[in-house]
Formats: sequence, structure tokens, C-alpha cells
Amino acid sequence: MRLPPGLGWAFWLAFLLTGLVELALHSEAVMFRYRAVFAQGRAYDKLFEVERHPPQILFIGNSRTDNGIDPRAVERVWPGHVLRGFNLGLPGANAIVYHGEIRRLDERGLLGKAAIRTVVLGLDESALQEDNSLGYVSFLADRRALWDAARYRDWLGSHLRLWSYSGNLRQLREPDKALRFVEASVRSLDPVGGAAAAYSGYRAGFGAAQNAGQVAQQERAALHPPAPAVERFLWQAIDILQSRGVRVFVTLPPLRDRLSAFVDPRPEAASYRALLARLRQRGVIVLPTPTGFGPDDFVNAGHLNDRGAQRYSAELGHQLAAWKDR
Repeated sequence: MRLPPGLGWAFWLAFLLTGLVELALHSEAVMFRYRAVFAQGRAYDKLFEVERHPPQILFIGNSRTDNGIDPRAVERVWPGHVLRGFNLGLPGANAIVYHGEIRRLDERGLLGKAAIRTVVLGLDESALQEDNSLGYVSFLADRRALWDAARYRDWLGSHLRLWSYSGNLRQLREPDKALRFVEASVRSLDPVGGAAAAYSGYRAGFGAAQNAGQVAQQERAALHPPAPAVERFLWQAIDILQSRGVRVFVTLPPLRDRLSAFVDPRPEAASYRALLARLRQRGVIVLPTPTGFGPDDFVNAGHLNDRGAQRYSAELGHQLAAWKDR
């Protein structure tokens, strides 16, 4: 076999390996296998559990939901304890990802009276900012919605994942990450905090859950108004839910050092207060802001520890139960 001038076997081997990696990144089963390595793998762990066992009530949000709401604690205060809930919170996710998750569940016929009847959105400022640091958009965002929103770079990245996800793959240069990758390659390895099925999607907050940079980035979001291009996906997600008869609630996760911008009276938070008012106008039920949390209930400025999460979840359960027969 004659090769084109200048192209040896090394080139074609590299080309083949690149293609295989690209194919692997389009396999949900492969990404799920590495759920202890990549955040996207853990996202599939959660989504697969929702699809296997659709809950009556689904909690959607980012890390503040992931670490803050224990569906089992909600169930314990529910009348008769007959409630199946699940926490679909994904650290680093924003409204583009929420919309993609909801669209996926809708396409599988899981929204409505036959399955998921209630969705609770854990809403904070970072959910309405442009952020794809963990690469979810390439895997979970709805491609048609990306195209319609003229987000062509994100749309292309959903097809060329080796390119769009390269920043996350570079984490394999870290020794601990590389060792987990090798271990997950030879045996089934659950993510830190346990498998999604074991704790109904909840993962207790702990010191290693986020580094200082991630916490600072999430807190900085409170200083910026909602990004219109991201906010648009929030309204589209709510439209899908309401069109399927799903009851939509919003809860504002507790913060240690400040008020949520959605209830902050300062002028710079006006855009968030306006968004909250619009949610109410659209028929979304905004639950009372949780209060009474102290420093001992938090692992850092923006995330509850397990003690705080149990308190928050119980309060949330009582709030939701009050709407049960309305």
C-alpha cells in the first residue's frame, strides 16, 4: 500500500486514535464508565437513574442543589412518606443544561402525570451565566435549540467533542485524575459521594467538593446580571414543563454570607428581582426563602454541609407538602 507523500504510518495511527477517542466521547456508556473521573460521567449516572426509575418530584440545579437537597429527607416529612424524589443537581450546570435535561426527559415521555409530576428548580445567579467549564453543554444541551439560538460554536462542539471537551480531558495530566482513569478502566468505580441510585442523587457537601477557585467563580456570578442568551433557555425549559402539566417550583438555596440576588434589595440586584417576579407571573411557584442557617451549616460560602442540607431538605419538604392538595 502506497501512502501519500509525507504521510507515514505514524500519521494514520494518530488519525485512527483521534477518531476512536471522538467516537468514545459520543458513547454515553463510555462516559458513564468514567463517572468517577469526569463530571459528565456522573451526570449520566444521574440521568440514567431518572430514566430507569422516574421520580414523582425532580430537583434540578447546580452544585447548590446537588449538595443541598436530600430527597430522602424531603420524603421523611411528606404526609404518609409516599414520595419518590430525585436530585438531578449537576455542579457547574446552568440554564442551558437544565433545558437540555428537560428536553431529553420529555423526548422519553417522562414528563407529566405518568411519571415526573413536579420539578423544583434550585435557582441561583450562576445558573443564568455563561459557563461551560465542566463541558456539559457539548453533551446535554439540545442541539436544535443551540442552532435556533445562533450558538453555532456550542452546536459544533456537540458534534466535535474532542475539540470542545479538550480542556476537561487535559485534567488527565493530573496524577490523581490519571490514576482514577486507569482504575475506572479496569473495574466499576463510583464517583466521590457514591452512586446516584444509592442516595437519590444527593451528594453531601464536603471540603473537596469544590476548590477555592470554583467557589469564587460561583460567588462572582452574583455581581453580574443574568445573561439574556442563557435566561432564554430557562424560559424555554419552563415552557416545556408547563406544556406537559408538570408543576414547577423555584427554591433559592441558602447562602452563608449574603442574600440571594433574587431577594437582595440593593439596586444592583434589580434584574434578579424582576426575573423572580416574572417567574411568578408565568405561574411558577416561588417557595419562601429558607432562613435560620448558621456558619456551622455550610462547608463554604455557597454550599451546605450535610447537617445544613438535612435542615434545608426538611424545610423544603414541608413547603412542598403545603401545596400537595392545592
